[in-house]
Amino acid sequence: MDLQLDMFDIINTKNDIPDKEIPTYIKLKDNQSWCPYCSKPVIFIKDQAHGIRRCPYCNISDKDYSVKMVNNRWL
Repeated sequence: MDLQLDMFDIINTKNDIPDKEIPTYIKLKDNQSWCPYCSKPVIFIKDQAHGIRRCPYCNISDKDYSVKMVNNRWL
């Protein structure tokens, strides 16, 4: 009998190798950023305990090098 897949089995939550750039067919809204580990547009959520913003899917910080590189946000 085949294993049954559910939604959480097919959602990409953490790439081993982060994206180097945003795909050309993606248009981000004003408040969105590209998560290179999830490979999707996300709105980073403020983590009250640590005072940083995190991806709601993979929990990576917006201070991560790859997140800054792909979104071109250094300041």
